[in-house]
Amino acid sequence: MKYFRNTELAKIYHVSEKSVRNWIEATQAGKLDLQLHQEKDKFFVANVNSNTALIEKLVEKGKKFKNKRGFRAISPADDFYKIYSPKQIQDIISNLSIHHEIPVQYTYINGGASYWDDYANRMAQEASPNVLRQTIELIDETFKNIDKLIGGRRVNIVDLGPGNGLPVRPLVGNLLAQDRLNRYVAIDCSTSLMDILTQNFDSWFDGKVQPECHIRDFATERIDDLVRADYSGNDEDAPVNVVLLFGGTLSNFRRPDRVLQLISSCLGPNDLLIYSGYLDTPETRRYFDFDTSGSSQKLTPKHRLILSHLNIDESLYGVERKYDENIGARSISFIPNIDISIDIETERNTHRIELKKGEPILMWRHWHREAVAIVNQFDQNDFDVMQVTKSSDNQYVLVTSRIKRVQQF
Repeated sequence: MKYFRNTELAKIYHVSEKSVRNWIEATQAGKLDLQLHQEKDKFFVANVNSNTALIEKLVEKGKKFKNKRGFRAISPADDFYKIYSPKQIQDIISNLSIHHEIPVQYTYINGGASYWDDYANRMAQEASPNVLRQTIELIDETFKNIDKLIGGRRVNIVDLGPGNGLPVRPLVGNLLAQDRLNRYVAIDCSTSLMDILTQNFDSWFDGKVQPECHIRDFATERIDDLVRADYSGNDEDAPVNVVLLFGGTLSNFRRPDRVLQLISSCLGPNDLLIYSGYLDTPETRRYFDFDTSGSSQKLTPKHRLILSHLNIDESLYGVERKYDENIGARSISFIPNIDISIDIETERNTHRIELKKGEPILMWRHWHREAVAIVNQFDQNDFDVMQVTKSSDNQYVLVTSRIKRVQQF
C-alpha cells in the first residue's frame, strides 16, 4: 500500500509535521477515521482516496482555528485589481506560490514608476560613478566601433526596460543629429514608466522623436514583430535594430539565460544587442542604495508599494538583505513574522497563497558575474560578442553582440 511520509504530507497541504503526527495519534485513539499504514513500529497516513477528503477538512478546520496572534488572513486592496492586469495578477500568484518571489518588473508599475524616475535623476546628478553615468560614458567611448558594425545605416533603437529614458538620451540625440534615427521603440510592462519616458522625450527632443511604446514583458513575450517591422524583400535596405538592455536588468531575472535565448530568437543577422551592467567586485556585492528619501524604513517605496497593494502591512514582516556566495547573487527579501494567508480573486476563482512565518519571499535579486562569465553567458545563448568595454574603475561593463551566423559547409 502506498503511503505518505509525514514530511511529504506536510509539504503538500502546507501544514506542520506536528499536525500530521497529531492526525495519526488521533486516528490511533479512535478520534479520526484516517486509514493508516504501518512500517515496523511506525505509522503513516495511507495514500488512498478515502483519506483525501478527510485531510482537506482537517486542513480547513486548522486554518479557522489558528491563533490570530500567529496568523493573518488578508485580501489585496481594491487598487491591486486596477493597477495590475489579469495576466500580471496570474503571474504574481504563480511566482508567489511556486517560486516564493514577486517578479521585480511589477515594482515599476504605478507609483513605482515615479520612484524610479526620482532615483534615476538622482544618479544622473551624482559625482561618483554609478550604473547610469557609466553606461552613458561607455556608450560614448565605444560609439565609433558600434557605428562600424552598423555600417552607416539608419537605426531603430529597441529599448528593453527603458526606465525614464536617461541612459539612452545621448545615443538618441547623436543619431538624431546625424539624421540616422529611424524609430525609437520602448518595451516595458509599466504604462506609468512609458508615460514618463514620453514626456521626457518630448522635452529633450522638441517633439522630433515620437517613442513607440509597447506594453510587454520582454522576459517572456516575443518582440520579433517589432524588430522586423521594417524588413522587406531586400533586407540590405532595412534599418539596423540596435537592441538595448541597460542597467543590469538582465541580472535581475530568475533565469537570465532564458531571456537571452528569447531575445536572440527574435533578432536579424545585422541587428545588435548592447548590454550594460555591473561586474562582480567586493564593492558591488555590498551595494544596496535604492533609497531616494534618506529614510530608515524597512523597504524603499518601490519595493514596499506592491506589498501595500497586497495589504501586507509593515508590521507583518522583516527585511533581509544579503549576498549569497554559494549562488553569487545579492538579494532583498521580506520575511513574514507570522503566517499570512492571501486570497486573490481572478476571473474564474479565488487563489489562496500561504506565506509561512520565517520563510523569505524574494523581491529583488542581482546575479554577480565577472567579465569572462558574462561573455560566456552571451556566447552560450547564441550571441557573437563583438566588443567588451570595462569602465575605468572596473565596476561596470558594456557588451556589444549580434546573433551567431550559421556556418555553411
